[in-house]
Formats: sequence, structure tokens, C-alpha cells
Amino acid sequence: MDWAQYDLATIVAEVLAYLKAEHLDIPVIAAGGIFTGSDAAAFLEQGVAAVQVATRFTVTKECGLPDKIKQEYFKASEDDIEVNTISPTGYPMRMLKGSPGIGAGIRPNCEAYGYLLDANGRCAYIDAYNRQVELHPTAKKVKVFDKTCLCTHMRNFDIWTCGQTAYRLKDTTRRLPDGSYQVLSAEQVFHDYQFSVDQKIALPD
Repeated sequence: MDWAQYDLATIVAEVLAYLKAEHLDIPVIAAGGIFTGSDAAAFLEQGVAAVQVATRFTVTKECGLPDKIKQEYFKASEDDIEVNTISPTGYPMRMLKGSPGIGAGIRPNCEAYGYLLDANGRCAYIDAYNRQVELHPTAKKVKVFDKTCLCTHMRNFDIWTCGQTAYRLKDTTRRLPDGSYQVLSAEQVFHDYQFSVDQKIALPD
């Protein structure tokens, strides 16, 4: 959980320096928080072969997320984003803390969607669920807050994982008269990365 001590620019610089010192010709792709074309250009000038961008494309028309969930990403504030360890994989996971899957206590359904097991053949969510059942044997529905089920929660779009800059998405588009945010095309976002300068973002017409 020491992720906050590091930033992408420093990591990329260290990797590039190591590869150069070792005379290794391996392409480096920078990823994580590259929100504008200016960010992308800075990493390319630093010497990376490419950049990977995700957050701004999660709310485009072509993204498979349901439209109502895209609006949740647009509405999010910086305080709505947290890094936690409730993924059953054991790794930290960044998500919107209002994700309906947190505490939903959905009954494990791994068999239907494929198992997500650790090296010992166990699922952390099933263990957490069973602990709550033991603590509340008469409850019709238990609440599980310490783990989520990736098999079902993720499949049902109940866990809203996100990038660290998701709270800035509202600044990339316009708010419509009904209070929702305009959803852009992937082409519009791509062109903004191509042509934006000075950390500016081109708002849609």
C-alpha cells in the first residue's frame, strides 16, 4: 500500500535509465494518469515508445459500460475515489467508493462465471461471505465489506474501478440541460490527445 509514494514520471525515468545502463533495447510504454495530450507528449519526449490511455475512454460512446455508470464517473469528485484492498486478488484496487457492490453481500456464484482462486484454491470473497454468515446465521442477506466478488460484482457493473484522474472527467465535456454530461466519441478524445497543448482540453461543440 505504498503506491502513493511513487509517481509515473519517476518510475519511467528509472526504468529508462536502467535499460540504457544495461544496453537493453526494450520498448517502454507509460501508463497511469496520462490525462491530456500534453501529458502524453511529455512522456514521449522523455523517451518512452508509447503511452497507454484508459480513463478518458471509459466514458466514450464506444465503451461497453452502461450509460448510467458513465454518468457516475462524470459526477465523481476526488473524494469519491479511494484505493482499497477489497479485491479478492489481494492487490490494491482504485474505485469509486459509492460502488453498489461494496457491502452488497451478494451470494457467491463463482461456478457460473469462472473461478477466481488463490494459489491454495480459495476465493477471498467466499471466505469473507462465509464469515459473515457464521456471525449472522439468521440473516436473510449478509453484508460483506472487506471483499468484493469479481465474478459477479464486476460482471454486473457493480464495482466501479477507475483511474486516479477520473474526477477530472467532468472537465472534458459539457453538462447538458437535464444535468447529465455529454458523452463523447473515442475519435473526439483521440483528436484531443493529438492536438491539445499547454494542458488544455478541447470541449465539444
